[in-house]
Amino acid sequence: MMNKKGNINQLFPAVLALVLVGVLLGAGLMILSSFQTAALNSTGGTTSASIATGNVITSMATLATTWLPIIVVVVAAGIVLAILLGAFGGGKRK
Repeated sequence: MMNKKGNINQLFPAVLALVLVGVLLGAGLMILSSFQTAALNSTGGTTSASIATGNVITSMATLATTWLPIIVVVVAAGIVLAILLGAFGGGKRK
């Protein structure tokens, strides 16, 4: 009988990477929001720095809401396929 423990152990790095990406995106958006607020408050109006920071925030938010769920689904499907192939057909034949 095959040892399925190796396939389950492959879950941890993928889940850890996805969690780290989510946390870093959230922290990055909070920091950029603070920079944009500081740029707006220091001059009393919009500047090129506040506009550029706003554009970066919009781009990162689009990445987080559009591409991150797709990446999560693809990684989850890959893990499920790896487990299924390992359990039913990927093992060594005796």
